[in-house]
Amino acid sequence: MLLNTLFKHWSYRIFAPGTIIREKYEAFKLLLRYDGRCHEQMAEFQDLLHGDRREDLTRIRKRYTLFSKQVAGMITCLDTMVPGGYVSLKEYHKKFDFYVRFLLAPPAIDFAPPFVFPLDQIDPENKNIGNKAANLAILKNELDVPVPGGFAITANGFHYIVEYNNLRKEIDDFLSEIHIESSHSLNWISARLMERIENAEMPPAIEQALLAAYDALEKSAGKPPLVAVRSSAISEDGACSFAGQYTTLLGVTRQELCNAYLKVLASKYRPESLFYRISHGLGDEETAMSVLVLEMVAAESSGVLYTRAPMERLEQGKKIEEVNEHLHLHAVRGLGESLVGGAAIPDQYITTREEPPRLLHTMAINPDEPIISEQQVQAICKWGIAIENHFNTPQDIEWAIADNQLLFLQARPLHIASEEPLIEVDKTVVEDLIVLLDECEGAAGGIAAGEVYRLDPHKKHGLDNVPTGAVLVCRDTPPEYVQIINRLAAVIAERGSRASHFATVAREFGVPFLAGTGDKADALEQGSPVTVNGFQGIVYQGKIESMTTVVRSIEDNQYHRTLRQVLKFISPLELTDPAADNFRPEGCRSLHDLIRFCHEKAVKGMFSAARPGTGRGALKLVADLPLDVFLFNVGGGFAGEEKQDNNTVPLAGITSIPFQSLWRGLSHPDVKWKKKAFDWEAYDKIGLAGGVAPSKDSFDFASYAIIGADYLHFNIRFGYHFTIVDVLCGENTSDNYCMMRFAGGGADFDSRSLRIDFITRILERLEFTVEKKGDLLEARIISIECDLMQEKLDMMGRLLGATKLMDMVLKNEQIVTQCVEDFFDGRYSFSQEG
Repeated sequence: MLLNTLFKHWSYRIFAPGTIIREKYEAFKLLLRYDGRCHEQMAEFQDLLHGDRREDLTRIRKRYTLFSKQVAGMITCLDTMVPGGYVSLKEYHKKFDFYVRFLLAPPAIDFAPPFVFPLDQIDPENKNIGNKAANLAILKNELDVPVPGGFAITANGFHYIVEYNNLRKEIDDFLSEIHIESSHSLNWISARLMERIENAEMPPAIEQALLAAYDALEKSAGKPPLVAVRSSAISEDGACSFAGQYTTLLGVTRQELCNAYLKVLASKYRPESLFYRISHGLGDEETAMSVLVLEMVAAESSGVLYTRAPMERLEQGKKIEEVNEHLHLHAVRGLGESLVGGAAIPDQYITTREEPPRLLHTMAINPDEPIISEQQVQAICKWGIAIENHFNTPQDIEWAIADNQLLFLQARPLHIASEEPLIEVDKTVVEDLIVLLDECEGAAGGIAAGEVYRLDPHKKHGLDNVPTGAVLVCRDTPPEYVQIINRLAAVIAERGSRASHFATVAREFGVPFLAGTGDKADALEQGSPVTVNGFQGIVYQGKIESMTTVVRSIEDNQYHRTLRQVLKFISPLELTDPAADNFRPEGCRSLHDLIRFCHEKAVKGMFSAARPGTGRGALKLVADLPLDVFLFNVGGGFAGEEKQDNNTVPLAGITSIPFQSLWRGLSHPDVKWKKKAFDWEAYDKIGLAGGVAPSKDSFDFASYAIIGADYLHFNIRFGYHFTIVDVLCGENTSDNYCMMRFAGGGADFDSRSLRIDFITRILERLEFTVEKKGDLLEARIISIECDLMQEKLDMMGRLLGATKLMDMVLKNEQIVTQCVEDFFDGRYSFSQEG
């Protein structure tokens, strides 16, 4: 194949050199399109890492697949331009592509039996059974803790149902389109995924295993039991709690068991479940749904025990150790669903860790009718200490009492919130503040400010309309509220407690939460500014920004760790100097290096396309600016298609309308250009050379332009800065357009971002549509008359001249604002001094 390509290439060179030029030009144009898309997608990857947006891993895999194909397309185009010149590039692409796909790949899928294990036969090391079931089995089998009878269905069952119904591709296609910031997208895709699972055909092998396990429970109980069908997903009740995100079905009969199982599997795709999982950077396959089936407990009372305080309390920067040593018990009458669902205000008990635990404090809704006795409090706490000691970590434990028998339903790690020191606020400042609410229960710590948003669907104050930065005031906190948690500054609920599932999730996301306020919350008016202190249970009037201490706790989770590892093979740029010895395929250390190498070699290949003297090669521009520009004419770009004998062309000899317009702005007398010597051995000092590559008869550091009478594709280099301007400026207004891409710079990411902000503001005033992606900017204007386009290009030239080293100048938004005003006042030169 390579020999045939080379034979064709040399035949054309000898017999039809014009064909070679056209082929190279077409390949070059395609390579430039691939190059632009690749840089856009690299910027999007950076934006995903540094920004607030989260994407499902299936979408990131799809995004990467497209990116990788475009890198491969650049390599193919370069091979067309320089046949056989860089044959090893494909192998390097294959290697980097393998590494990235390995990092993004889902875990191996196992859908082999057995599908069901009774609790007393569960191996805690079984990776196909979730923590909820595995921990309960440990309580029963190793600690002899009283637990209901039951069995677990492995994650293999979930995988088998997906495989049996051929659903994996459809699931991935839906997940790759989801936008978790959009309630519409979440709900629309959730409904379709849940429908697919709930209506899936049950494989006979799973159905038989389920019913056989139920029949064993019936035999043990002596009668057909009602059962609770609960989630026990992989990754649930671990580093990520998934508290309240999945469905629990109660009072299920034998006839209803299979449908109930499918409904719990389907709850994996509830809107709040999707939001929570994707926010934490976990993939669909690695959170496969295992299910726990337990005999129902006719609970007279039930609740939650925290074996430590869920939030650290501080005084003058020091943690109060004794408070965190206490056990915190919450109790309600009947089943615990109202408690964990945030719809009930429980009785609360605080005990010591002594033997037996000593009751320190009781807060009962009705002191005359306590929900549980002191002896029951002691029994629950005694078991809680034993469970914590076994797992060697604080525990969040669910319990129930039926017929005076204590049973434990769940034990999982307790996430202790607010490990960051609480900043002590100046007492004189606090004394001047107006307190709207106090003595509320702090269910999640932190201090945040925002405007009150009271939920009232009848007045169009529904969940979908909650604005970003709001303080949500609501009656209770059902699980679906989790899907907007990233929008919230804080939450204040009339009902609920720190033992609710929402409180657990709020602590994980770092959102201050006051629970059980009752009618106190009536004092908070819609739209009023407030500051919420989740540590002390206080709400102040007004936004006191100096008090805010909120730190979002999931900003360094699996999502970011995965992206950082992936970007190690995508973003780093080792090949910064085209003249260096390492600027060859063997020097590539990332996909970015491959992109850079292909682009550089394509430029050189394009401008060496024609033999000297044919009139169709690259000509060097002769002009007054210290900027090397090589020109390639594709028709009507030069006057009389003439050139000077030394392969140069004067500015006056260029008839390209868009080129002349842009150059007029670049050469405006108020745009200052520095002329300094350049150390070719120290390319990393290019920023010191006025941001402009110096004169040298080389394409390696030059700018280049492909020009026609009404067309310009200009690739401009100012040191580390790269700008592409692509323009059509002719008589047909509807066809006219100008697109600009601006990227690069020698400063840090923040400084480069400020420079992007400066350019954005200028271009938007010039009526361009601008998109920012990290430190990359794209601008577009279309369908304007030729005369107006020339004016826009003139101003764009001034802007590009003014921004040569602005990333070294811009330190904050105030400087950006001042520089924008200076620019429109006709001052186009900026220095690091001001």
